[in-house]
Amino acid sequence: MQLTYPKAPSNGVQTLRPVLQAALQTQGFGINRQFANAKASKISLSGAYRGYSLTLEDLSQGKTLKDATTGDWHYLVFSDGVTIADAQLAEVRGHVEFSSLNHGAMAAATVGALKLAEQSPSLQGKTVELRVLYVSALHFVAIWLHDGNSDVLIPIEPTPKDLAVTRLYSEAAVLALLGPKAHQAKQRFDADTTGLLGS
Repeated sequence: MQLTYPKAPSNGVQTLRPVLQAALQTQGFGINRQFANAKASKISLSGAYRGYSLTLEDLSQGKTLKDATTGDWHYLVFSDGVTIADAQLAEVRGHVEFSSLNHGAMAAATVGALKLAEQSPSLQGKTVELRVLYVSALHFVAIWLHDGNSDVLIPIEPTPKDLAVTRLYSEAAVLALLGPKAHQAKQRFDADTTGLLGS
């Protein structure tokens, strides 16, 4: 399996470097130990890949991956070859700005999903573009390996285990899982008169 990446923002890495250096110096509450112990000189970044999202409305209307909305740029942050964070940049009026730095399980889960994909006979010899898909209302996150013909999705944390497990799914299989859940959730939201659901 060969990974490809979309054409990234030309100043993406320059935008992230000072943010990462400042975060390494802070070493504050909530930062994982691997991140806190990382040295700036040992930091490296993956290629940039895009986040995409589908809403409850999209899924209820039977929309597919081709209808997903494009979101932030993601970079995996490595120290000495170990994944320590997921950094995100948002496109704002034609240029990129720092969006967030996630020290949680997502970065390691992304690498784990890619290792799983590399071992899959169905992906041997294929070239795929790395993406990540979100359905925020269902807490669903999946690594999306896009090749234009037969997309493969691998759910990762924080996706609830009762919704999907970490294995390879076809687009049709993921949409079949998400569709009914999205419909139920949308009915709850639509019936809510308090305005508190989703806040």
